[in-house]
Amino acid sequence: MSALRLRIRRSRRTDFTAVMQLLAAGGSPVPPPERATLRRFRHLVNDLGADFYLAVVDGTLAGLVHLTYARQLAAAPTARLEMLVVAETLRRCGVGTALLRFAQGRARQHGCATLACTVPESAAARRFLDTAGLTATGTCYTETLARQGLGP
Repeated sequence: MSALRLRIRRSRRTDFTAVMQLLAAGGSPVPPPERATLRRFRHLVNDLGADFYLAVVDGTLAGLVHLTYARQLAAAPTARLEMLVVAETLRRCGVGTALLRFAQGRARQHGCATLACTVPESAAARRFLDTAGLTATGTCYTETLARQGLGP
């Protein structure tokens, strides 16, 4: 198989239809097509306290990643992986791994000490997270992020 020309970019409000199609094709819950859904999507895209990025392969939406951040008074912030979706036809091609590595890098840039996500229902998704090095602890998968470039 030839190498994918993968590009990860910030989501835009004009990506609404493509994102909804990706979710529907992957079996993820899709909100009803109404103005409130479009408004919620636009707020999500414009939220500077979260990250919503898309993976694009040859001009086609291949996946998405959504991260939120929780700032804490006495500890480093925590990143939460809200959603990571890969198009069915591009699974097991490195898109999910690229999106997860991108999410880890963004979390480090925000100074987060931990990346966490809810344990997914899918056995394939759990295997993916296990292989990626996240640890299942109760109802969450977590990873302690190394703080790059910082001394002892």
